[in-house]
Amino acid sequence: MIFMRSRRPAMLLAIWGLCVGLAFGAAGVAVLFLLPRAYVVAACLGFAGLLDLALAGWMVLRIRRTPGGRLALFRDRMVLIQGRTEMRALWDRMELVTLAEPAGSWPEVNLTDTVTIRLRGERPLIFRPAAFGMDPVACRDLLLKLRDEPSHRARLPEFDSALDLRARPVGSR
Repeated sequence: MIFMRSRRPAMLLAIWGLCVGLAFGAAGVAVLFLLPRAYVVAACLGFAGLLDLALAGWMVLRIRRTPGGRLALFRDRMVLIQGRTEMRALWDRMELVTLAEPAGSWPEVNLTDTVTIRLRGERPLIFRPAAFGMDPVACRDLLLKLRDEPSHRARLPEFDSALDLRARPVGSR
């Protein structure tokens, strides 16, 4: 389960809308100059071109609103990808999942919009769920539920990377 939609369909629709919109606009101008009394045809082609350009603009706005990072949840681990940085955390190594500042003491706890995951024997993993398109409280609750209840993790896919495929023969499980 990966909390990130691909940008490819929106990019294709934006490019398609731009190309077709420009083609309809050029056809409308060509009809207007070549056929002197074809105002209705030229107007229809121009309107179709404007609609396609509007579609392209809408898709560009959609592309800009998509989260920059990806959060992937698997049966044995969680994977965070931001740009070229990939961070992994195994469920059984998670000690603490919190929204509190790491340096705070009990009476003075400050809640933040960043999730801090303290891992056994490793550096803490700190990230902002908003960068992945998630609400911080809902993200923390989901991570706690998946960490504490293996029955919920059983419905998630298995982690399988290119390194795993090289390490074992193809077709074996």
